[in-house]
Amino acid sequence: MTNDDAFGLDAAYALETPDDNRKLYAGWARTYESGFMADHSYVYHHHVAEIFDRHGGASGAETSVLDVGCGTGAVGTELAFLGHQPIDGIDISPEMLEVAATKVLPDDSPAYRQLVEADLTATIDLPDRSYGGIVSAGTFTFGHLGPESLTELLRVGATGCRYAVGVNAIHYREQAFDEWLENACADGAITKPVLVDVAVYEGDHEHAQDRALVVVFERI
Repeated sequence: MTNDDAFGLDAAYALETPDDNRKLYAGWARTYESGFMADHSYVYHHHVAEIFDRHGGASGAETSVLDVGCGTGAVGTELAFLGHQPIDGIDISPEMLEVAATKVLPDDSPAYRQLVEADLTATIDLPDRSYGGIVSAGTFTFGHLGPESLTELLRVGATGCRYAVGVNAIHYREQAFDEWLENACADGAITKPVLVDVAVYEGDHEHAQDRALVVVFERI
């Protein structure tokens, strides 16, 4: 078994606690893109960035975008190349954030304005209503976060903030994301969500469950 095999999908899907996440991604950070993403033809980040862009990007008075669970910076880099800036990133893994900090644009400017270590099961060290766009790919999946963490993301979204949050399709059903979204909509916190079905990996893949729903809505 190679190191990348040890840090594969089965290991990621078996995570249970924030510390489990930290330990896995500490060892995975340096080879995540060259190994895992390349080997599995990972395209999820392309879809999330494109959907956010297609729906208009950051909305409201704030123009900054928050990349939630930014990892090594794949989504943020895509967004920056599409012209969405400034971008901040948060992730539970300091090792992943170190890699994200190396991402630069053609003019050698950093892809991210700031990177913050954060655990979405607790309060994020970011101000209320400070972002006009919030995106995420790969954070809401097996072994990771349930819909309750969206409450904290609502806190940091400004009025009119546009969200494009990817959720593994099976995880979405099993963790009742639909109920959370319906309640938030009924409470007047968000607009009616639009769900966009996307593939996480290009072509055939051994994990048939690897499709995601990108949930698009705005903060009211």
